[in-house]
Amino acid sequence: MSPPGIRDLVRGGVRAVSLYTGMLLALFVVHVLVAWGAGMIIVQILAEAFAHRPLFDEAVDGELVALLEVLRDSGPVIAAVRWVAIGAVLAWIMVSWFLAGGVLAVFTERPRGRADTARCFGAGGATHFLVFARLALISAFYHLPVLFILILGVEHAASKIEHALTMRELVVPLVVGLLPAALAHVFVSTIIDHARAELVLRRPSHESLGAMRAAFRATGFMFRRPVALLHVLVYWLFFATVSIGFAWIAQGRAMMGLSGALALFALRQGVVLLRLAARVAVIAGQVDLTATRPPPPREVAPPEA
Repeated sequence: MSPPGIRDLVRGGVRAVSLYTGMLLALFVVHVLVAWGAGMIIVQILAEAFAHRPLFDEAVDGELVALLEVLRDSGPVIAAVRWVAIGAVLAWIMVSWFLAGGVLAVFTERPRGRADTARCFGAGGATHFLVFARLALISAFYHLPVLFILILGVEHAASKIEHALTMRELVVPLVVGLLPAALAHVFVSTIIDHARAELVLRRPSHESLGAMRAAFRATGFMFRRPVALLHVLVYWLFFATVSIGFAWIAQGRAMMGLSGALALFALRQGVVLLRLAARVAVIAGQVDLTATRPPPPREVAPPEA
């Protein structure tokens, strides 16, 4: 099987998403429920702490001085919000292990019909949950260099923006300082994504394929086939374009009244759904690319004496 190019990967991803729109919508609902759950808890905490203060209304409207005044001497409230956010992130990470296993299983087996798709998704998520948990522990070591690069970039940006007087003097150092860490994160996350794809694709016939072995094989694959990284960079370019487009539409445009708020909310959810669809399409392309790789050599047990 000849290795696919970037155009083949993009087309295959779009085709896969169009075949499993029900799965995409289910993923979107889960994403919204997790985000809204954490958001409602944070809103309740802030309302209990600040709703009785008149300055809180001005802070919500964007008044910086009022916001600083409200947040002054509110350490326990900020700590509570921080721990809720951390808990939501950890919960989403664990949920994502199940969801990733289900999505990869569907794109590997390509079931037909809603019932077969749901059965394949659930079985794939349950089967690979602990496998992906072990892979997440291994990925922590992969992310250590990314964290080191991020610290260096933040220190560089902080030294440059300390005396910034213009928007350009503020934005350019931030981009220069954070871009290397962002690119390193894309590289590492792509390795983990391809390791997941191989674990799902090869596991029925290669039970000995462990998380660490899959990660090492995916690392070598990134250097042999740069199209895998280019494929993900296309996704991030699309992600940035859609996000900037939404920010441009929403910036400086008064949305007064209930209808305006609902329109902005609907547009925001549409952007989230579009970005999620692009991410699912990338996963489908990664499965197609992994399918063209040679399988790992089987481990033959030594003969008994």
